[in-house]
Amino acid sequence: METPDEKWFRERLRHFLEIRHPPRQFHHVMIERRSRLAFESYAQSVELGVPAASAVRAADKVLFRGLLFSKYDTVHLILTTDFPAIPENQRQEIALRLVRICAPIFRAYDLKDDFSERPEFRQLKEELRTGIRSWIDENGVPGYRSPARKEKPPAPYSEQPRYSKRNKRK
Repeated sequence: METPDEKWFRERLRHFLEIRHPPRQFHHVMIERRSRLAFESYAQSVELGVPAASAVRAADKVLFRGLLFSKYDTVHLILTTDFPAIPENQRQEIALRLVRICAPIFRAYDLKDDFSERPEFRQLKEELRTGIRSWIDENGVPGYRSPARKEKPPAPYSEQPRYSKRNKRK
């Protein structure tokens, strides 16, 4: 294992945010502050004689505090498992939009780092599934045909407009 420095913690946090909290990946001040505090925690632990692996675990608690539960991750997981026909290249954009749309559902819960381990997590997922299904049925998603969405079927060939034949020039 390479010796962690502030840059090492910064890159770990950036990668984590990119995957689990995409809207936060550009919060540079937060990233700098957390990576500095994590490195300081690591350095203090090592100075006290704590093994490097344990020092990294202690620093990770500082680095990722308040970020372990992800609204985006939860919504993206529901899209992946319940709506696998939605094209993968659209899921991130749809998940980001749905996190904002589902904000009232999330506000009803105390979302701490350990939330996914609590019994309320199952209830949250059910409420989100219902809300997401309803939104998709009402608004549609390009490339995905919802069974409940009332889409106008294409007109049968016999009812399509007929165009008059043009006079051919001789």
